[in-house]
This record gives sequence, C-alpha cells and structure tokens, in this order.
Amino acid sequence: MLYPPGTETSIETDIPRTTGDSTRSGYQSTHNLDPNVVSSGSFNQIWKQKLLGNYNGFTEQIYAQPLVFTPPGQSQFVYVISQMNIAYRLSATTGEILASRQLAIPFLVSPDLEGCNDIADCVGSTATGVIDPDLGVWYVTTKTYVDQTINTPQGLKAGRYYIHALDVMTLESKPNFPIPLEGIVADNAPWRVFEGGKHHQRPALLQVGDYVYAGFASHCVQWNFTGWVIGWHATEGRLLTKYAMEGGTEKNGIGGGIWMSGGGLASDNPGRMFFATGNGYASQLADDPVPGRQPPTSLEEAVVNMAINGDGTLTPTDFFMPWEKRDLDGMDKDLGTSGFALLDPKVFSTDSVKRIGCVAGKTGKLYFLNLDDLGGYQMGVNRKDKALQVIEMAGPVFATAGSWPHDGGYVYVTPVGHQTVAFKFGKNSAGEPVFIQAGVTTESAAGRQGVGHAAVTSLNGQPGSGILWISDVDGSNLRAYGTVPVNGILPTLALLNNVGQVKFSRPTFGDGKVYLTSHTGYVTAFGSPVNMPLNCSSPYDAGTVNIGNTSTVSIICQSKIPLTINTIDLDISTNFKAFGYTLPKTMAAGETFIFSANFTPQTVGPLSTNINIRTTNGGTEQYAANTPVGIRGVALSQTPILTIQPNVLSFGESIVGADTAGKDLQFSIQNDGQSPLVITSYEISANSSTGPFLSNGTTKSGPFTFVNLPPVGSSVPGTSSILTTVNFNGTEAGYFTVYLRITTNGGRKVVGAFGTAGSAPKAVLEWQRPNGTWVEFKAGVPFEFGQVPLGTQQFRTMRLSNKGGTTLTTTISKPPVSGALAAVNALGSIAEGSQIAPGAYEEASLICSPPKSQVNEDPTTLKAVWTMNNNDPTFGKHEIDFVCNGASTQVGPLDSNGQAWYRYLGCFKDANPARNLEELLYYSVNNTNGICQTDCFQKPQMFPFAATQYEGECWCGTKAPLVKVADTYCQYLCKGNFQEYCGGDGAYMSLFADRRQYTPGNTTISSSSSSIASSTTMIPSSMPSGNISSTIIISSSTMSSNLSTTLTIPTISSTSVISSSTTLPSAVPTGSYQYLGCANEGTNGRALSKDATASSTLTIQKCQEYCTGKGYPLSGMEYSTECYCGLTLENGSIIGGTTQCIMACGGDPAQICGGPGALSVYNNTLLGAPRTPAVVPSVNTYLSQGCYAEGLNERALAGGATAANNMTVAGCVGYCKAAGFRYAGLEYGIECYCGSAIAATAAKVNDGDCNMLCGGDAYAYCGSAGRLNIYRDMTASNSTSSTIITVSPTTSSTPTVTSSIATPSATIRPNFKYVGCATEGTTGRALALASFANSTMTLEHCQDYCTTLGHALSGVEYASECFCGAHLENGSTLGSSACTMPCAGNAAAICGGPSALSVYNNTDIGAVREPAVVAGAGGYVSAGCWAEGVGERALAGTATAASGMTVEVCVAFCKEGKYRYAGVEYATECYCGAGLAATAVKLGVERCGMVCGGDKYAFCGGAGSLNVYVADAVSSSSVMLPTSSTTLPASSSSATTSATTTSPTSSTSSIPTARPEFKYLGCANEPSGGRALSKASFANSTMTPTLCQDYCTTKGYPLSGAEYSTECYCGTTLENGSTIGGSTQCVMACGGNPDLVCGGPSALSVWNNTAIVLSRAPKIVEGVDGYVSQGCYSEGVNERALAGSMTASSGMNVTVCVGFCKAGGYRYAGVEYSTECYCGAAIAATAAKVADSQCGMLCGGDAFAYCGGAGRIGVYVANATTASTSTLV
Repeated sequence: MLYPPGTETSIETDIPRTTGDSTRSGYQSTHNLDPNVVSSGSFNQIWKQKLLGNYNGFTEQIYAQPLVFTPPGQSQFVYVISQMNIAYRLSATTGEILASRQLAIPFLVSPDLEGCNDIADCVGSTATGVIDPDLGVWYVTTKTYVDQTINTPQGLKAGRYYIHALDVMTLESKPNFPIPLEGIVADNAPWRVFEGGKHHQRPALLQVGDYVYAGFASHCVQWNFTGWVIGWHATEGRLLTKYAMEGGTEKNGIGGGIWMSGGGLASDNPGRMFFATGNGYASQLADDPVPGRQPPTSLEEAVVNMAINGDGTLTPTDFFMPWEKRDLDGMDKDLGTSGFALLDPKVFSTDSVKRIGCVAGKTGKLYFLNLDDLGGYQMGVNRKDKALQVIEMAGPVFATAGSWPHDGGYVYVTPVGHQTVAFKFGKNSAGEPVFIQAGVTTESAAGRQGVGHAAVTSLNGQPGSGILWISDVDGSNLRAYGTVPVNGILPTLALLNNVGQVKFSRPTFGDGKVYLTSHTGYVTAFGSPVNMPLNCSSPYDAGTVNIGNTSTVSIICQSKIPLTINTIDLDISTNFKAFGYTLPKTMAAGETFIFSANFTPQTVGPLSTNINIRTTNGGTEQYAANTPVGIRGVALSQTPILTIQPNVLSFGESIVGADTAGKDLQFSIQNDGQSPLVITSYEISANSSTGPFLSNGTTKSGPFTFVNLPPVGSSVPGTSSILTTVNFNGTEAGYFTVYLRITTNGGRKVVGAFGTAGSAPKAVLEWQRPNGTWVEFKAGVPFEFGQVPLGTQQFRTMRLSNKGGTTLTTTISKPPVSGALAAVNALGSIAEGSQIAPGAYEEASLICSPPKSQVNEDPTTLKAVWTMNNNDPTFGKHEIDFVCNGASTQVGPLDSNGQAWYRYLGCFKDANPARNLEELLYYSVNNTNGICQTDCFQKPQMFPFAATQYEGECWCGTKAPLVKVADTYCQYLCKGNFQEYCGGDGAYMSLFADRRQYTPGNTTISSSSSSIASSTTMIPSSMPSGNISSTIIISSSTMSSNLSTTLTIPTISSTSVISSSTTLPSAVPTGSYQYLGCANEGTNGRALSKDATASSTLTIQKCQEYCTGKGYPLSGMEYSTECYCGLTLENGSIIGGTTQCIMACGGDPAQICGGPGALSVYNNTLLGAPRTPAVVPSVNTYLSQGCYAEGLNERALAGGATAANNMTVAGCVGYCKAAGFRYAGLEYGIECYCGSAIAATAAKVNDGDCNMLCGGDAYAYCGSAGRLNIYRDMTASNSTSSTIITVSPTTSSTPTVTSSIATPSATIRPNFKYVGCATEGTTGRALALASFANSTMTLEHCQDYCTTLGHALSGVEYASECFCGAHLENGSTLGSSACTMPCAGNAAAICGGPSALSVYNNTDIGAVREPAVVAGAGGYVSAGCWAEGVGERALAGTATAASGMTVEVCVAFCKEGKYRYAGVEYATECYCGAGLAATAVKLGVERCGMVCGGDKYAFCGGAGSLNVYVADAVSSSSVMLPTSSTTLPASSSSATTSATTTSPTSSTSSIPTARPEFKYLGCANEPSGGRALSKASFANSTMTPTLCQDYCTTKGYPLSGAEYSTECYCGTTLENGSTIGGSTQCVMACGGNPDLVCGGPSALSVWNNTAIVLSRAPKIVEGVDGYVSQGCYSEGVNERALAGSMTASSGMNVTVCVGFCKAGGYRYAGVEYSTECYCGAAIAATAAKVADSQCGMLCGGDAFAYCGGAGRIGVYVANATTASTSTLV
C-alpha cells in the first residue's frame, strides 16, 4: 500500500531495519527500555510463539532478525521470516500469528551444499529484510529451487534466489515482484553469472530512498563464486545494479564474499554505501601500495565504499585492505566476518576526522577507519595499514560493534570466547581520534562462533539510560549491561535465557520489549511485567460472515486484582469494533466485566485482531497495563473471486524420447465467491505473464499444451473449482516456459509452467590418484590408496560426474562409515538422493588410517566397499571396492627394494627361566630397532636374531625364542624413537630375524656368501655342553656359495641352571666385597640403573671389577651373563625380594650369577658400606620426634616451607633453624615445613608410615604422603622470628639458604612463580582453559604453551600432561601432596602426579588471585557462613537468582527491597530477610566455598549454606524493614527467637497432586555439588505445583521441582548426584496453597511433563559398538589406567570415545572427567575397580550418560568377537 501524504506511518519504537538505521552503528534510542526496569527482576519472557513450519520434518529456524513496524491505524507488529521461506506477521503484544505465507520451498543443506552445515537442514531466508515505512512494503530474499513441486534435493545448480516485496498486512507480493536472480550478468564483469545454488544472501538488506540493496557470498567458501551487491527499485522491481566483487579475469578470482555474519550493508548518506568482504584469491595487489581512491577490480578482504549514483547503480570509490591480505587468504582469516559500523559523527569525530567506522575479523584485529579516506592497501608507515587505529583483540570477531553516543562515546566489541570490551572515545594530544579500553563484561562469549552483534538502546536518548544488549549461543542467551563501565566493569543488568538462540543474531526492540529468535522454531519476547490483570478467555470466534454483514460476540473478563479499565482499542479496527461499555470502570478482584464486539468484514477470508483493554492496576504485585483479547472470524463474498491453485507448475526434467506422451500436471480454476465465476478469455505467452500473447483461442505453446480448459463463456459455480491439465512433451533439449492469463468476472490471474528437456543422465565414477590424475571406475577393479605408513593417515577423493543432459540422482549409496578405511563424511557425500546437474559432479573423501604397529612388518591390507546405484540406465548397481596397503616402516639393514632384512617375528617371552638371546649389546637412551639390528648384524657373529627390550636394551642371538605372546606385551616406546616399540619389561622382547638366515617354522639358520660375512661364531666355547640337547655344528672356515653353516636349535637354554638346592658357591670373593643377598628386579625400572654390561664369560669378579671401575659400590649379576651397577637398590627392589638367584655364571659354573629377574648383589665396602634407609636421629640440636600425620584442615607445621628435589634432613633443619623455628618437618621426600609448634590436630603415627626416601639422601627417610618426620630444637624457646627463608635446589646434596622472602620459590625462570601442588577439581578440571600432552613434557614446555595462549597459570600433571587457566576452578585447592612424578622430558623436575598439578604462575600476565569472602558491600558487612534453617529459609524474604550473581548484586537487590540481611547461596542465588531464622546456625567459613557465578574471586555460599551480610549501623536506618528482637545468633544454641513452619493441612497432602500430563516422580535431594535442576528458577510467595509446572513448561523443560514452599527449579534431568527418593524432607506446604506440598529444606517435589519428554535419569552406558562396560576404575598409581592414546572434547560421549579407541586399534576405552577419552591395550595393574557411583560425571555430549569422574574412569573392553580381530592391540 502507498500511504497518503502526511499519514503517520510508524512510531518511534519501530525497528523496520536491522539496527534501527542504515549506519549499523548499533545504537537505537527510542524503545522505552529503562535500565531500572530491565534490572528490577521483573523484566523477563512475556511470550514465546512457536512458528508453523515443518518442512520434511525439519525444525523451523529463524536466522533473520525480526523487524518491528506499526502500519497506519494499527498496533505494533513483529515481522519474521524463516529458513523455510515462511513469512509471518505477529502481534508484538501477545506473539499471536496474525498472518503467514510460504514464499517458496527451502533449499536443502544435505546433500546440496556438499557437507557445508553452517546452517542445518535447509536454507531459505537467512538475511534480515527491510521495511519501507512509507510504502508499507517488507523486502526479503529467499533461496529455493527451480522446481517448487517436490520436496527433495534438486542439486546445487537448481538453486534459485528471489527478491520479494510483501505487503506488510497481507504478506502478498507487490506488483513487479518477486525478482528472479538466476543467470544475471555482472555489470562490471560480463563473464560473471549469478548462480543461486552457489550463493548465500546473509547480510541485512539496505534501503536508500527508492533503492534497495543486498549482499551475497557463498556457503563455506565453496565453488567458483564471487561476492555480489545487487540493487533494485523499490516499486518497479527493476534490477539497478549487479556488481561482482571479483571483477578481474584471473582464473583464481574466487571469493570476495559479502556475509559479515549477518551484519548489514551500511550507509551514512544517500550517496554512498559501505561493507566488508571476505577471502579472495585473485590477489591483484601484491607488493605495490595502492591508494584507497584507486580500488582494484577484485575487492577481496576489504572494506569498500561504493558511490550510489542517481540511478541506483554503484561505483567503487574507496577501499581499505589489510597489509597482510595474502596471508589472511591463505589462513582463511576473513576481514569481513563482522559488519562495518558507521559511528555517530556528532560524537565520534575530531576536527581532522569527521566520520569514523570500525570493523573486525577472524584475526582479532579491530580497525578504526576514516570514512572519507579508508586507507587503501599498504599506504601506512612501513607499508602497513593506513588506519586511524588498529587494536588486537583477544580472539576472532564475528559480531559487529555496538556504540553509545553519550557520556563521551563508547564502542563495544565481543571476541569469540572472551569478554565484551568497551572502548572509550577520546582525542590524543594532536587532536586525533583514539579509542581506549575502558571496561569489560563479567561474562565471556561462547567459545565458538555465534555471539551476536552488539546493540545499544536508551530511554528516549537520555544520557545515563544506555543498555548494551548481547545475544549468545551459550550461557545466558540475552545479556543486558550498563553502557558506562564502573571500576572497569560494565554493570550487569539482566541475564536471560532463550533456548536454541541462533548464532550471529542482534536483538530486535519494540515498545519496551526485546525480541529474539531460535533454531528451534520460536520467537520470544522479553519485557516487563509478565502478568495480565484480566482473564478474558481469549480468543473469541465471531463466526462466518458475508462481506457487508455483521456478527456480534460477548467478551467476558474477570479481574484478578483491583483495577480500573481506562480505555479499549483494537490493533486493527477495519473489520472489528468493540462497544457496549462505559469507561472508566473500577473493579474489585474477582469482578466480571462484559462488553460486545462486532465483526463486519471488508475482505474475504479469515480475519482477526486484538482488543486491548488498558488498565490502571491496584495491589502490590506488578501486572501488565494492557490485556489483549483475540477475536477472529471468517468472511464470505457473494460475488465471484478467481483463485488459481497452484499458480506455478514445474515439470522438472524430461528425457527426450523417453515418453512420447509427455508429462501431465493439473491446476484448478477456483471460485472463492458464492455466485458463478464466468470465464471471459484466455491468453498464452511463451515469454512472460504480461505478454506478448499468442492469437486468441490458442491452447498450445512449444512443448506445452493446455488440454481441457473450460470453454470461454463457461462458468464455475460458487465455492467450486475445475481441474485443468497441462501437458509437457519436450522433443528437443532446452528450458521452456509458458504463461496462461485467465480473465473472469471475478478477476484476472496468471498460471505459469516450466520444464526442461534433455538427454538421459550419464554417470561417470572416478578415483583420484596421488599425482592428481583421475582413473575411471571399472567393474571388478578396486580403487587403490597405495602404500600408507602404519600409524598415519591419507585421504583420497572419489568423484561422481553427470555427463548427460538431465539430473543424475543417486538411488542407492551405502558408504563404508567406520573403521580404518572409510568415508570421511559418510552420510553427507554422494548420499542417497543426491542430485547432480548436467555437467556437474559430486565428490567424496575417503580416509585410510592403518593402526600403528611394529617396524619391519609386511604390508597390512585394508578393504572396504561402497554400494552405489543411480538413475543412469547404463550404470547399474555396483559394489565399489577400496584397497589400502598399510606399510610398516623399514629400518636396519635394507635390501635393494628398501625392505628390511630383519623381519618382525612378534613379541616373545624372555626369562623363561633363562635369557633367550645370548648377548646384551647395550642399554642406551638412543636405542631404536634399526640401530639394534644394524649393530647385531655388524658383530662378528652376524647375529640372525635382534631384539629390543625395556625401551633401551638391545639383544642379539643365534637361537629363536620359543614362546610367542600377544604384541600388547611389547608396547614400551623406544628410547630413541617414540614412534617404535622396543619390547616390554625385562621379560618380553620385540624380536626380529634376518630373513637371509632364518625362515619362520624352519629349524635351521643359513647364510649366503653373497650377502652375509664369512665367519660366525655361534656359541661361546666356554659354554658348558652338558645341558645342550641338540648337536651344534660350527664351521670356522670361509663360507662360499655352496657352503652353509647350520645349527640345530636347542630345545632348552644353553646356559646351565643350578638347582634350587645349590648353596652359595665357594668361589664367592672375599676381601672388600660383601655379599648382600638376592634382590628382585625393580617393578618400574632397573634395580641397579647406573651402568650395565654383559658377557658370555661373566664371573662375579668381572662384574665387581667393572662396577668398581665405574665408581659404583654395588654390583649385581643377573641371568648368568649380565652385570648391573648402582649406588643403591631402586624402583622397589629389596634384598631378599626373590629366591631365584640360581643360575651359574657364564664364565664360571661354580659361581652363582643371579637368575631370571633376580640379582646376586655385592657391595664394595671400600667405596661405601652397605646402608639401608633409616630415620635420622638428630641434626645438631634438633632431635627426631617421630612420624606425624598432617593436621585436620591445617598444616602440622604452619610456619615457613620450601621444597627441593635434593632435600635432606640436614638441609631442612638448617632452613628452619635459620628462620628461627623450633620445629622442622620433612614430607613427600622433597618438602620441608617449619613451625613454632605442632598443630593440635596433628597426631603421632607409626614410624613406618614415614617411608619416603629423601630426595637428596637415599638412606634417610623424609616423611611420606601426608606424613612428616618431625625434628625439634631442644635448646630453642617457643618464640620465633618472622623471617622466612627460601631454598633453591642446587647440585649439592644439601639445600642452600638463599634469601629472606615471604614465600618459598621454585621459580624456573624469573617471570614464573611456583604456586604449589593443587588437587584436581571435583566437578571438572582445575585448569580448564586449554591442555595438551607430550611424552617429552617439561615445566618450560607447559609454561610456554600456556603463555602463548595468554593464560597466567600452567599446571603439569601425570608427568606428561599440561593444563592452562586463569585460576583454580571446580573445587581445586592448593596443598596436595601427590606432586611426585618426574617430568617425562626432564627427570630432574617434578611434573605433578596422579590427580595433582604442579602449578606455576606467569607473573608477567597476572598474579594469582584466589577467591575470598567479600568483607562488605553497599553498607553491608559480612556476618559469616550460615546453614539454612531447619524446615525454613535462613532468610525468608524475597529472593532472586542469576548466573552472574555477585555479593554486590545481591546486597543491592536486598537493599532496594529494604531488607536488613542479604545472603548468597549456591553461587548464583540471593536471599533477603528482616532477620535470620532461629534454626539457622553459624558454620565454618569453609562450608561457604562456592565461587560466585559473576565473580570468580568471591565466595557465594555453598550447598545449603549462605554467606550472610547485615546492614551496618549507618545503613540500618528507617529504610530497612523492622527486625523486631531478632539478633545475629552466634550459634544454634544461642538463638533466642522462635520460628514457626507451615505444614500441609492434612496428611493426605504429603503426596502432591498433578495434572494429567504431569507425573509426580517423588522427593529428590539437593546435591552438594550444584543444583539438582539447574536450567531455570524463580521464587514466588504464592508458589503452587501448577505455577512451577507452567513456568518450566514455558521454558521448555520437562522437569519441575518445588522447594522450600516458595521456590521453583527446572531442568531436563536430575544432576550433580540428585536422585528420586534421595530425601524424605518434602514436608513443607506450598506458599500459595497450604493443602499441597512444595518440597522442603534441600528437598524438591519433582514433576515430569510427559507431553514434553519422558524423564530420563543418567546411567552408565552398558555397551556400544562391540565394547562392553567393565565398571568404574581409579587411575593408576603413578601411571594412567589406560596408557595408550587420548583425546578430549566438550561433546564427548561413550560412543565417540569407543569409536576413537577402536579406530586406533585399542582393546580398552575409558571416559573420564566428562570430556576426556583414554585408550589402552590393558588396564594398569595399579588401577583398582571402585564403586560405579564414583563415576558420576555426566558426559559433555550426553546429559543422560556417565563419563567417569575426577580421577575415575569408566572402562569399556572389546567383546570376544571384536577382540579377536587383528586391529586390536
């Protein structure tokens, strides 16, 4: 409609475009949004409307921002369009859908976008439209298909884009619209053609006068596309400009998309336009600076200023392009990920710069640019950017900035995963503009793309009334902040939820309301208040009425509260009228008000409106000032009305010659009136709906024939229709159209028909070779990957092309979906139903990832099958075979083909009981299989067998071991190459055999002179022969081609074994050597680890001499021929630990040289007497006091402390004595504590409990875990100096006193401070911001990693894991004693331990700050930690809750309510009261240990406990509620006031009542780790089960729980350990109905709305994909329970973890800490099975399944079938 001149076409609170104006400044001044109201607690959801779409079963999604508009004479409406191309007009007041229309079918994401799932399911209208308030026209764009009659994918090339102009009331198309865009040619590049399938219209539309513009990009930067700006005339529907961003002729000229995350094209005057573009690859500008006024033809990665010419065409006049543009393209770092905001020049300007804009992108750089001189390319100093200012943000930016042009001016920018930053505008000394960071929000944006564009509103432009609005996909979905920072923080006004919030959305504003959309099909309005004062039983039905007639209905309303009705008006008064009342009318609560409404329709069809009853409300509670009453009716017409249904016929494709009869489709000629419809003429055109037309009477045009048109002059009866057939018979290839115009006495309409004819589709399936060429598929011939190294992965591409003339449709497609050889996107690439246009193709990627195995193996062949068929009649059904050869790395001596001579035979048992191979060559930190094999071969014996063992040992031999075991026993990583396995512990070897000398299964070893050296000595001559069962034939002559050396493999060891009854041989040496006994080998390392040698002629004397020569007193003989040296027995070895020292020495059978896993140990007393560890009795004047346990919640010694890896008793005593302490204590081997006294709670324990050796003294005990060896100065008084001394580790055996500072220092580098050993979190990671693991982990490695990410804290755990964060989270505390494990990459340093972190602080980033109790706020002072009352709240006044809760927020809330007391609980809840309940008792401060939701450095109570604050003397004036005689009790026993509790009036009410759709589940306990129902909550003094149920249902949550009489909580499942039946305290009467039960203290009465979803309780997944649950296990002691690969993901679940481990070939999979997955070949022996309840953390990606716990892992094992496969290790 074109409104008459002077008509008022909108009101101030309308928002007909995305930001309220075309500048996209993000500021909107007139929406009646008062920050005082928003922050009052009454501002919340007022309605939530489900939209109608259900295309192909998909959920309707709304990405386009709603628009708000008030047509003349109407009330305010909300306009929404969805991804299903459905346009809606909703009541802004109630959300009722008043009109809707589907403009076109949507475009389907899968498969037609080929794996691009930025928008799920379907794409329709993504961009925010624009409303012309003068014309009453709403402009939108839609993406659809060429064929509107089918609902299946039609292929990329079938994609179409249309521009629509809709009437704002009827939603019908305006004349000259829609405008098709397919095939249009760019004005600036005629070779550029628009293809709707490839392009995506994401940015908001821009209207400048009579011209409207839209920007285009692509989907996921796919295909050969270009960015576009397309403009059209607002009324004429004529395209004015078609400008392509890729205007050059470069072959790689792809990109320049305009998407800006949905931000809009911008304009600050009718003559120019601004926008930002994304990646592009023409790269016309290389190394030459280019001025902004000389823009290139390829406008990629740029901010562009386009001149808007008088005729609406565009001319680029200025540009800015980052100096590193080419690098940004290579890294996919778009500049144009956010919109270009044009700031208000009245505030944001200087004398030299009149207009400023800003933009940010994926690099995180924020650019402020001069709008009159954007800056060009590399025109700045040193060929950098010529920008006003460039600011590096903390992360990438996808959200357009917001601005506040008051209070000096602010700009707000939100990086991904970080806080929103406020920049204050100012001027530097030269008068140039500058933006300075002035504050941040307390909340951070989601750690993924999706935070919305910033928006700012005010109360009619009043300074100080600004509100910054942010929408986000995670956390609180709608956040409101003050616009001016206070102490560096933007004040939080409100944090609200909108389930399913869409990404990149900017809130829309109306009259006191905020509107958001979702990807779940809802539009939601937020406002205040939320209750209607009248119950009018809306809507009313006025019936069916003829145009010109009237029906009357009675409206009956009942008042809920005392009120006065002042006025009554209608949203739309054209068809309805209210009457029969006298106003004003004053009503008491419960009184009835009756009036009438007439329905007098003016147009045909269903009609409706709202009758608004506007009131002045009494009482204390807040209610709406307007109660809308819906009324509707249906209008009939007595005159004929012509309707064509459908008015578009699409025949799709036809194969020429396939059907001589062609295709038939029908349409109906429909009469919607009551009297006959007379047909007066038909006109047919092949060109358009407006002609030119063929001669009258013609019923055929080209391949189209109208078969049975009713004759001219015939009629269609009233409310009847006639079906008419159209035949399409294409006899030649081409695209054809026809238009039929029908004229009747009831109007004129046009029906159009479209069709394509072509040859049959022709499928060509191809496989890409590694060199890039393609090979065509032939039946029976597999597609091959070639050789892929084991433990790596490679990708290959398969391509399906259509070489025919019509669409190729895949009818069957069954790809390999899992395993080591599978499709990458199994269900999204060449999926069933895929449609491939002629000349097009579709590709699928496959991956071959053969599992890691041993070196020198034969290739592993992997196979997979893809079953496929399509509509090519010559193709047929095929099973396409894929083959991949997993190639093992070849090491050691190689043949001419690069294959190793030494082949891997497997993992073999050693020490059974003798060594299987004769010679130990070495133990080396550089050991690899290849080195070992080469060394064995180069020995004179040319050993045919080589084996690695114990990571660093190399063994050579001439005989094959007999006992082969599973490879899982040989999975120690080689010391010199972590990509190889080098055996297992001392009993398992990775065995290799020279295939020239040994054939598996053959008992002979042969050699050839052509490839093997001439002489070999196979067995030492000194070896006794009496124990060899087979003959050994040795030839010492030179071998020739016809001479071989053979030996028969002995059936038992050739080394003599002495019987167990043999006593110590007489040849044992005497003198300085003392025999200590038989010692067992170490459990996790060698017993004697300092040096080793081996000899077939070993004797005791030779071993002693070797060790003495190395300076080691201890020598140990093992396995007859091995010698080991050391200072002390290590790794769990002890004298007498075994009785297996039974084997004769290789060089003297009269001597004993240990045995299997056993050492005969001797000590050279000249080098040191044999010592065993003991308690040091005294050091100087300090005497041992014995072994003590640590105190309860306190240190046994609470003075100074230090730690050093070389700690000794003397060092610790010296440290404490120098500091003036009377007591010294040693703990954990390396820690030293001092004190003036021993804590009273520290108890003396058995000395045997202190059993850890000192770090610097292997013969002295230094406490243990939680146990101290304590020493007391017998001469000192109890006084102590205040000076604390720190100790730094040195190379000496005694710690060295270095300085006098307050805390110990374990600093590695000057800017790092050792914080201490921290426990892991109980509900999540202690340091949760980033992590990685590395087998060569060091402290420095972890610190550098965290520093690079900007995190102040770094923590190392389990020797090889690194975690980063800003502070300790999730219940982690310092003081753990489990940091005992050496770093994997530096054994001299400690890298945490099991569930314990060594934590360091980079003081250059920020000092560590830990949470504390807030001492006071707002005139209130802390009164300590208090328990909730018994059967009552400790503070029984009002309450509120917010995820951003702080002490300050709570105190302000209670102070505003005039309460004397304020209390914070459960981190996010706030309670107020006039006094404390008598049953509330004071607790220890540790009971209030939950960190505030909005302040990570402050405590906000705990589970069932409150941090209480009381108004001080000044504040407790008359503004506070009277407190009677209530005082703050010191404890429960001192309380003097009495309390009463309300109980249900009858015993029968103990079982709550429920409505039919609600099921009562039972009484659930509140858990200690968080809320049982945590998704939403509110409190009301009139609480009832129905009130709570309705609230939760509105929020979309099935579970509702009432607690403490007046509180309501919502959720999807019980969390944090809460269970039904977990409490019997549901005994409190509801606040709004004493006959019903509403929970109790820390107990919830829980209901389930079965209409939403049946409730589910989390459980342990029993099995998945062939793996079954083994229960819950603790982590191992100093080792992982599962020590193979690991991964982590916030979306972790059991299925994902099992899939990961199965793909890696592991037998075991385990889930831990909700988000972590570990794999292994076996469960560590030190990992113990525990109760299933200890694995109580919910999976990050499955709220109904458990994924382990803190230090607890849910373990799954492959079942018998799966375990038998070769891929499992």
